Amino acid sequence: MKAVRSAPKLDQAAVERALQQLRQLVKDRGLKASEVRETIARAVLAVDGHFSIDELMENLPDAHTATVYRVIPLLVDAGLIQQAPGSGDQGHRYERAFEREHHDHLVCTSCQKVVEFHFETFETLQRDVAERFGFSLTGHVHELFGLCGSCQKKSAKAAR
Repeated sequence: MKAVRSAPKLDQAAVERALQQLRQLVKDRGLKASEVRETIARAVLAVDGHFSIDELMENLPDAHTATVYRVIPLLVDAGLIQQAPGSGDQGHRYERAFEREHHDHLVCTSCQKVVEFHFETFETLQRDVAERFGFSLTGHVHELFGLCGSCQKKSAKAAR
């Protein structure tokens, strides 16, 4: 098992590949090309780590919130971003999915800390389970919930 580092920044060629993927989805759905949509996509691709739409809006001062909310599902469908764990009462959070290594999450239910990790044994077991039941996997999400070390210490102090 290994901890997963933050996604490395995309170079300009990777950003262009991502935008091309988005353009193809837009074309396939019969939508018009939009510079605003691509501006939002560029902002999303530049974010390091998990983000909320409110946090994204800080990097898009000229964008309308409603427009960003309409574009986000399209970016998910295009494979540029995915919903991230730790949403809770704070609303949905997202993370870059484009050209990012697969990973799973540990989520602290107290402070919402998220640890990204990859564990090949999980990957092997889920493939075995899917095969046993005649499934062909197309994806998965593992989110393990608990208390991080800091919150466990705080909880133990409060119990004394």
